Amino acid sequence: MKKTILALDVYDFQKAEKLVKETSPYIDVYKVGPILFLQSGKEIIKMIKDNGKEVFLDLKFHDIPATVKRSVESAKDLGVFSLTVHSIGGEEMLEAASSVENRPKIWAVTVLTSQITTPEEVVRRAKLTKACGIDGVISSPLEISLIKNECGKKFNVVTPGIRPAKANDDQKRVATPEMAIKEGADFIVVGRPILEAENPAEAAKNIYESVLIQ
Repeated sequence: MKKTILALDVYDFQKAEKLVKETSPYIDVYKVGPILFLQSGKEIIKMIKDNGKEVFLDLKFHDIPATVKRSVESAKDLGVFSLTVHSIGGEEMLEAASSVENRPKIWAVTVLTSQITTPEEVVRRAKLTKACGIDGVISSPLEISLIKNECGKKFNVVTPGIRPAKANDDQKRVATPEMAIKEGADFIVVGRPILEAENPAEAAKNIYESVLIQ
């Protein structure tokens, strides 16, 4: 499976569909967040799967354990590849989420990439999620190797905050695609560098080729 996940952080179904069709040679998994999901619902999931691709449903579940468990069950029924929960939900919530049989992959958010924290705190949350049966974490590029050292190579690290060299924006804990893969990221999540490119397909191709040799 290709390591780049494209974040479909757009506001309408038609634009999302166009992006999927244009970038599909270089992307296997597409991230659907709350804005697009609330606007398009099951239709956006179906469209991505009809194009032979997988869905990363990024709704960051954080609620009482029973509600989160039912949410994971509903995501399973949609046929998504993976979903997110918040690590700050605690041990009982994380265990409830992971207990669903034949479920999608679950990745726990450690700290949002727009926030500043310590590597020790990120690793602490990663170790907690692993102990609760979660498959991996969403973490900035700066903690990848630390998490892999503490949680093992099979524990997924999914890395947002991916930017080409010299890019500037509101995310504080960022890295280039090449750096993230070299550090051990299982997947990198890319949004604006592809979405805002003059030619999204070309941008996706460039990132795909840059990480292929790492």
